[in-house]
Amino acid sequence: MTPRARRQSTRLAALLFVNFMPSVATAQTVSVPHSPEAWIGTDSLRFVSYLGRPSMYLRRGVALVRGAAMENGTLDLDLAATDTTTFLGVVFRAASPRFSNVVFLRPGSSGTEEAVQYGPAFNTLGVAWQVYHGEGANAVAVLPRNRWLHVRLELDGPVARMYVDTATAPTLVVPRVVASGGAGLGLWLGPFGRGAYFSNVRYTGAPGSAAGTPAPAPPPGTILDWEISGAIEAADFTPAALPDLTKLSWEPVKPEPEGFVLVNRYREAPVGGVPTSNGSVLIDSVMTGRVAGERVVYARTTIMAARDETRRLQYTYNNGVVVYLNGRPLAFAMNPGGLRNRLGVMAHVGDAVYLPLRRGPNQIVFAVIDLTGGWAFSARLDDQ
Repeated sequence: MTPRARRQSTRLAALLFVNFMPSVATAQTVSVPHSPEAWIGTDSLRFVSYLGRPSMYLRRGVALVRGAAMENGTLDLDLAATDTTTFLGVVFRAASPRFSNVVFLRPGSSGTEEAVQYGPAFNTLGVAWQVYHGEGANAVAVLPRNRWLHVRLELDGPVARMYVDTATAPTLVVPRVVASGGAGLGLWLGPFGRGAYFSNVRYTGAPGSAAGTPAPAPPPGTILDWEISGAIEAADFTPAALPDLTKLSWEPVKPEPEGFVLVNRYREAPVGGVPTSNGSVLIDSVMTGRVAGERVVYARTTIMAARDETRRLQYTYNNGVVVYLNGRPLAFAMNPGGLRNRLGVMAHVGDAVYLPLRRGPNQIVFAVIDLTGGWAFSARLDDQ
């Protein structure tokens, strides 16, 4: 999605959020009615009785509170997973139903560090959970099914704190929420939620504190000047050769403070199953770069060299990347679940290639491959 299209989408979402509720600037607690007029959903939202109380049933997708605009403050609600629920959670600072931040629960991972997860969901209903993973994004919680659990989300500047069930200390602290440009609130089940119940949704706005976690600085040598192409489908991708780059449309992009480019900000990401491997990666065609459902963007930048030399380039990626130097492929790296780790999460260190640079300008091109879980890449050049 281009910046212009994204602005149009945000304006459209703002028009849809008709203001029938009090402003949160008054610091009043707003209780959201269990009625269709109070919600905007991407999927059917039913209003039923569950476990002895009025509630809402969301099968999948996202439902935003109509008229809600809270950048800082507290969101409280109760939620309940059934025997079949896979994921359930909340969205916040949403610019639209498909551009938000999310904290969600995995009942099937109850008691493990995968039980609670934070991540942005930009240009998709799916969360970039493979990119935002580990410390500051995951937390342990016990998540029983068929019982109401209370969750509280506190937003204070860049920091988000989630309390699950009876916790008196934050279950998860997110030190830096990804900037989304929105303030909407709501419910999340994503594309694979398989149904859950919600009740007693209420929110209270508050001013953000002056103190906050400073944005991290990217590692020394991080390349920050990138352009990306439009997305292509995996079936049209040939790893061994670049297409005619002059025939592609290009858009300058800005890396996140950590130094990686979150492609989800600019392009609609695929939402598929996790590509897997049993150790013989060719069996599932992972190393062809053409798994069904994958999408690819090309990213390009230029490195100036004072002389002919060899320099090491360290790089990161989510599902896969091909690295080209001056039109020639140098490296092909893939990250299916089960090969490096169980879930195929993005490693922020560990891949590198030596570049035979020639004196003058050298063009680096990445073919960044994604199937699910977020779309991101970065590169940093070692000192001479």
